[in-house]
Amino acid sequence: MAHPLLIKILNVLAYIFLLSANIYSVFEGNKSNSPYHEAHKTYISPAPFVFGVWGLIHFLLGGFVIYQFFPGENEVVVEGINWHFIGISLLNALWLALWEANWLIISFIAILFTSFQISYVYGVLKKQDYAPKNLIDQLLINVPFSLYHAWIAVILTLSFFAIVTPEKTNEEPILLVKIVVVIALLILKSLSATYIEAGDDISGAIVIAWTLIGIFVEQEDLVIHWTALVLAVFSILHIIKGIIFLVIRRNRTGGEYTALNNP
Repeated sequence: MAHPLLIKILNVLAYIFLLSANIYSVFEGNKSNSPYHEAHKTYISPAPFVFGVWGLIHFLLGGFVIYQFFPGENEVVVEGINWHFIGISLLNALWLALWEANWLIISFIAILFTSFQISYVYGVLKKQDYAPKNLIDQLLINVPFSLYHAWIAVILTLSFFAIVTPEKTNEEPILLVKIVVVIALLILKSLSATYIEAGDDISGAIVIAWTLIGIFVEQEDLVIHWTALVLAVFSILHIIKGIIFLVIRRNRTGGEYTALNNP
């Protein structure tokens, strides 16, 4: 096993690299190709405000790379997350560069491998051995990776549609495109429900609901527009249900800490 300090230092460098790539994309890069502006817009692309989730994820990951140096965090960071955060950051930055360069198929492959890495970390953090010990553990370790996991699912969806469907125009999409988009929206809604039902993961469910709201706002086609809204409402209801159940369970345990991402 690598030295714990080496992993933590590389985590910091990987975070700075990913953050710098995104800041460059927003402020200095080619805005016509930036994922936060007009690049590769399809009939499932959400409104630009949805990408604000990425800022929240960066903020919490910044807390993670600082908090990892606190005593008692070696087990979850070194043995659990291990090298995977470094791989996630590098692959995510690679996706961004390829996306902006219009290498869509290769960028899809990059984000697909990113999803494998983040799913592994997400699964590790769901294990009882790495359950958060307190609220700070929850906010600076579990929540950022939960948000990240859901966000990569969104990016994976957008990347897939950029390959297999035409770019959005002022014209109404053909029936086949509408059908494929609705199927994708249903899959996203199912993912949101899975976050709640399988693991009390409110953070991930919120990202999906937020994305569905953004698709509702952005897309003018009536079928896509209203389907996204209905599914967003159902996702929000699922989130409310999850919060209520967490409150009930907390009351039953006498007010002891209950993680938002672990049953």
